[in-house]
Amino acid sequence: MAVSVFYNGRILTCDPGRPRAEAVAIEGGRIALVGDLAEIRSSIPEGARLVDLGGRTMVPGFNDNHVHAFGMGVMAELLNLYGRSGEEIAAMVRDRAASLRPGELILGHDWDYGPCPEPHRSLLDAAAPRNPVLLLQCSGHGAWLNSRLMEELGLSRRSKDGPGSRIFRDAEGEPTGVVAGGAITSRALFGKYLWRLLPYLFGDAAILRALDRFAESGITSVQDNTWEPFSVARLRRLRKRGALSCRFSCWPRGETALRLLFDLFSGLRPGDPWLGRGPEKYFADGAFAPRSAWMTLPYAGEDGNCGLPTHSKERLEAIVKSAARRRARIAFHAIGDRAVHEVLDAVEKAQAAYPWTEKLRFRLEHVQIILPGDAARMRDLGVLVAAQPIALFSPDRDLRLLGPERVAHAYPYAELLDAGVRLSFGSDAPGEIDHRPLLGIYHAVTRMSANGREGPLSPEQAISPERALACYTMGSAYAECAEGAKGSIAEGKLADLAILSDDPCSIAPERIKDIRVLATIVDGRCVYGTYE
Repeated sequence: MAVSVFYNGRILTCDPGRPRAEAVAIEGGRIALVGDLAEIRSSIPEGARLVDLGGRTMVPGFNDNHVHAFGMGVMAELLNLYGRSGEEIAAMVRDRAASLRPGELILGHDWDYGPCPEPHRSLLDAAAPRNPVLLLQCSGHGAWLNSRLMEELGLSRRSKDGPGSRIFRDAEGEPTGVVAGGAITSRALFGKYLWRLLPYLFGDAAILRALDRFAESGITSVQDNTWEPFSVARLRRLRKRGALSCRFSCWPRGETALRLLFDLFSGLRPGDPWLGRGPEKYFADGAFAPRSAWMTLPYAGEDGNCGLPTHSKERLEAIVKSAARRRARIAFHAIGDRAVHEVLDAVEKAQAAYPWTEKLRFRLEHVQIILPGDAARMRDLGVLVAAQPIALFSPDRDLRLLGPERVAHAYPYAELLDAGVRLSFGSDAPGEIDHRPLLGIYHAVTRMSANGREGPLSPEQAISPERALACYTMGSAYAECAEGAKGSIAEGKLADLAILSDDPCSIAPERIKDIRVLATIVDGRCVYGTYE
């Protein structure tokens, strides 16, 4: 097998035993040697390929700890409402309605309260009176509907909020058209419009678009909320054709029939470096933006609204205890401080009954705010945190939602790492507005918005570029139980690498987001760009 030796660049290994190296040799999809150039050249066979990095930077391939890959591909075809005002959104909906037949569903994503502070169904009614309209809020846990769709779903003034769901109302008690939580995932909605999703589940277009975006961003592994076996089958077929350019850890959705179907038909094999089985996914609450993340204290300016728990305390404890008994790994969506605290309480009780729970690497996803003392509890319980620094995109919004006192514990990356908690990074795309790891590192380091006009938000929680890079590489590998195979540039590990235009640990923090990915290497093969 051919050997390639990379040298004359900044090689950041993310290996604590050897943080930097002069050269790296790869052979047959593995990293063969790491160290001094002279030593490596004396050890490699004659005719090995020498690749001069020309001062560029090599890092381990990024590993996104939480993504919805098929959703990323699907969203590319929908109305992108990010940064749009209510009037602009209405105009986009009107234009889309003009190209559709009456009754066809109009879908959009990523509107938010900053540029669109007062979403109301009347705006959408005027824009598309003959078409149902469903616009997902940027968190993915809220939606804005028009009256046509509300009628089809049976949502009215008389409708009541359900467990983990909320219908927003005006001063007169009339629904505004904005819903959060379970109301947007009702069986009526998916039963009526499932046919719109079938081409994405059984066709290649959506996942190929996502794979392109991963490769362009230096992402070589993703931990994917796959949820059902049809998408896993699609990934297997792409792999067989040699078209899979990223490694997947595929997650089933807990508490639904999908988990049984996933286990029966996904066909995942233990030890497969391309397609592995991830943890079972559960939800403890909603999200910040629709004010449905479960908080200990009410949201700023909203007396009485502490968000929405998805489960009762008893049900939460039962889920965690069942997983511990089965020795099954679980990942709990928990954004608000109360949600995090309650899951930790449940883990504590499960561990008392099943002492091996600490070794199962239970995960908390997102963890956007915590109570003082809960970081130490996570460390002691062996609970991992899988965070997404892209969620820091609007510090002003979070300040409005939480108030100036609570933001000290928002996106608590320094607090978690200093306490010894295992922290990993990812994107939650398309639930968050971007997927690029270098943008995520920028947010974690600067605590500023991407345009630099907002923030820093709780700057005491900022972390160094070295720590942020480790969270996107070794941290995510540990969260995947794959730290022995990837996450650092070390001998014997998979040859999954990214070549960057600059060193994120050396340039000014505000420039990290502008670093370009020049090449992405997976299994020793260049899947994006070039390193010539």
